[in-house]
Amino acid sequence: MVRDDQTAALVLTLFSCGAFGLMLSACAASNRMARRPPPESRAASVGLNRSPAASSPDIRTPGPSPDRLPVVPPPRAEAAEVPEGYRVEVVLSDLLFPSSVEFDDEGAMYVAECGEPAGSPARVLKYSSTEPSQEKPEVVASSLVAPVTDLLWHEGRLYISHRGKISVLERGALHDLITGLPSAGDHVNNQMSLGPDGMLYVGQGTATNSGVVGVDNFAFEWLKSHPDFCDVPAHDVTLTGASFESVDPLAALTGGATRTVRTSPFQPFGHTVPAGTVVKGSERATGTILRARLDGRDLGVYAWGLRNPFGVAWGPDGKLYAAEGGADERGSRPIANCPDALWRLEEGSFCGWPDYAAGVPVTDERYLPAQGPAPQLVMQEHPPVAQPLITLPPHSSVTGIAFSTNPNFGFEGQLFVGASGDNAPVTAAAQERAGFWVQRVDTSTGKLEMFFRARPDSLGARDEEYVTTPGPKRPVDVRFSRDGSALYVVDYGPVLWVRSATGPAPRYFPGTGVLWRITRDLQVPQSPR
Repeated sequence: MVRDDQTAALVLTLFSCGAFGLMLSACAASNRMARRPPPESRAASVGLNRSPAASSPDIRTPGPSPDRLPVVPPPRAEAAEVPEGYRVEVVLSDLLFPSSVEFDDEGAMYVAECGEPAGSPARVLKYSSTEPSQEKPEVVASSLVAPVTDLLWHEGRLYISHRGKISVLERGALHDLITGLPSAGDHVNNQMSLGPDGMLYVGQGTATNSGVVGVDNFAFEWLKSHPDFCDVPAHDVTLTGASFESVDPLAALTGGATRTVRTSPFQPFGHTVPAGTVVKGSERATGTILRARLDGRDLGVYAWGLRNPFGVAWGPDGKLYAAEGGADERGSRPIANCPDALWRLEEGSFCGWPDYAAGVPVTDERYLPAQGPAPQLVMQEHPPVAQPLITLPPHSSVTGIAFSTNPNFGFEGQLFVGASGDNAPVTAAAQERAGFWVQRVDTSTGKLEMFFRARPDSLGARDEEYVTTPGPKRPVDVRFSRDGSALYVVDYGPVLWVRSATGPAPRYFPGTGVLWRITRDLQVPQSPR
């Protein structure tokens, strides 16, 4: 029988690495929020397919790994860059892969540790004092399914978004409100927001990169365990009959000969259906903004056609905003040069996925991959396609979003957007670094301005820019204090990509997560009230 690591090497040999943004599950968020990167002994990414008819290749010679990992310096406020008139503080450090922060009505602070990479805790910590760095936190929730992606406090209850579930912590007890969300694939359920109608809204990511289950999903470690899982549309869609060929890693696992299979969109791996097939929609659809009552009842779809809507927030203008991670150049239907996008959504909005990216058909020449097939449309008809408010550079990996509500902080009514950053040099050999920041958006004009990032003179060496910097690394959540006087930024910590026996592999640095606080200069530091 072929071992898993041999299969991964076989996959990587058939599929050369392309430019793609691997969103760490904790980041969200492409993150974009993808399925957790595979363990270090596995391929963490696969890219474009060469000719599917290629004969069985030789296994690659293992590449070198570093003798030792670089040292991550302690965070320093002076290594962070903010606009004039603002200052930065380190509130907490030494966190284990944090993903979200929230505050209750009494001033207590809650921090989620996402539980990815595997083996790290998926839990929620509570800090009750005004000096959290001097306090041993209370673990208030630990029986969670990684990754934990968001926390939301409302009327005495802490809502928790974690893989496949929305749960609530009330009077010390954890209860599941919504279960069975379609989160077994690349992306999961993400940030939550309370709507003006009193209902709960949550971003739900897709199972795949571009609508087709492929060998890249095997490398992301879910195809083997969930071979029947695939994307589900929110409304009925009629397929064009397009299908996509890829190597079959499942056959290799059972000792079979190397072969290729074809897969139709919205179908399990290896399944094809003819033109005119109608795929039924579902209220538990992937690539959506879902909403439900606060007790979990009446789950339904508010907007659809989004690849990975990680950030979700209702604005003071009464509109719903979503930050979406764009498609990657990987798998059997690769999409190149796809930007991230910020959307202002109406009920029923269709944002185009998997046939449109940032409002443009994927058949446009800008999305043509360097290798592999030109993208084809997979739906015969499309509802009117919404247009994004703004687009952001490919692989920025947009994450949490929040509105400023306090004139004392400034920029009242403007939206703050986090981005956890690309995964170069894995994403592309010549790709510019993207993300690793918090920017603010004037939603009335679409103007974007940098607000928080590592100082350029604090960055590490090439490929380690956001590993050995003492400044912020991978922002995965932005959250204002209850009174709006301070902006808190959750920093997941660094990830370094190295060569391993089966291709590029991630190296993590436990205990390097940081919670940063930004306030107006000359203000007395605020408690998290």
